[in-house]
Amino acid sequence: MGTWGPGQTESMHESLRLGRVRGIDVGINWSVLVIGWLLAWALADGEFPALAPGYGDVTYWLVAVVAVVFFFGSLLAHEVAHSLVAQRAGVRVVRITLWLFGGVSQFETEAQTPETELRIAVAGPATSLLAALVFGLVAVGIDRVGGSALGVAVAGWLSVVSVVLAVFNLAPAAPLDGGRVLHALVWRSSGDTAHATKVATDWGRRFAYLLIALGVLVLAAGYLDGLWFAFLGWFLLTAARAESTQALLHGALAHLAARDVMTPNPIVAPDTAAVATLIKDWFLVRHCSVFPLADQSGTISGLLSLRQVRRVPTHERDHVLGRAVAVPRAQIVTAAPDDPLPSVLEHMGHASGSEGRTLVFNGDQLVGIISPSDIQRALDLAALRNLPAGPDRS
Repeated sequence: MGTWGPGQTESMHESLRLGRVRGIDVGINWSVLVIGWLLAWALADGEFPALAPGYGDVTYWLVAVVAVVFFFGSLLAHEVAHSLVAQRAGVRVVRITLWLFGGVSQFETEAQTPETELRIAVAGPATSLLAALVFGLVAVGIDRVGGSALGVAVAGWLSVVSVVLAVFNLAPAAPLDGGRVLHALVWRSSGDTAHATKVATDWGRRFAYLLIALGVLVLAAGYLDGLWFAFLGWFLLTAARAESTQALLHGALAHLAARDVMTPNPIVAPDTAAVATLIKDWFLVRHCSVFPLADQSGTISGLLSLRQVRRVPTHERDHVLGRAVAVPRAQIVTAAPDDPLPSVLEHMGHASGSEGRTLVFNGDQLVGIISPSDIQRALDLAALRNLPAGPDRS
């Protein structure tokens, strides 16, 4: 399965980097090794012996491994097609990752017109169909010249699975490519990208529930393949909900800046204090779960959370300084007071070391902190007003 969009879940992050294509990082998640092994096992133990009997076990396994490599190569080509078309349209592509359920292209920006989104969406399935044609012609060619039956089986299987990949991805359900096509068409007809997102993600949830139900029925019939349908449906349901939430988040907060939601003048703790002192005089007294740390000159040097101090063994807390366990300044997400909030949220989403917080600086002076509760409060207020949150800064 190939998908593309503005972000990745933690489970999709790459474990091994393969290289770069046109400036785009390409990697694989560890889950690819698991699914690759299971797929090779199924091919070597059942599919290929049934299609081309008479070969030894070692031969079947070697050919199955080659087939799996070509399969993942076609998945990669599918994602590269999305990304190259996106790049030509001015969309910034961060990375491509192959993982358990196929491939995903992560975009940092989004298509500016429905026509652009449509071209990006169809590029992947079109590439898969082209791969299916090539593999099909190879299978026919091997058969016509009297070549190996096993070679025909491999090329034929790759052709069929490429068609399945293309057709499945064209299901009109976000975040699949067909969901992007649906989004682009609704966006073009209505002129409202938020409405298009709602339509695409609603269909995504329906399709996910259908897959989960199918998985349950297949399992009830005694086939373990139902687990695959159920897990795939669960992933699509989670992704559709996340996409819907992200659209709501950006729509409700589109006109806000960092200063509109930040908690001003956050309490700062000294980075020279021991963890025991910070617990006693700061965390237990001031009822905050995160504190910016400052050095003796007043410069912010890190961010310390309750979760981090709890990791320090009790017998070491009198000797370990707060700055030794805090998130260093270089890893903290920062913003200026007038930075648009959607941009701040994008940086918060891509950062892994800021404990979900953003520090707001006016020059070198810390003037505020943005936490998940600040974002939730802004959303709640927007819902109460039933209009776009905050002043229009256009």
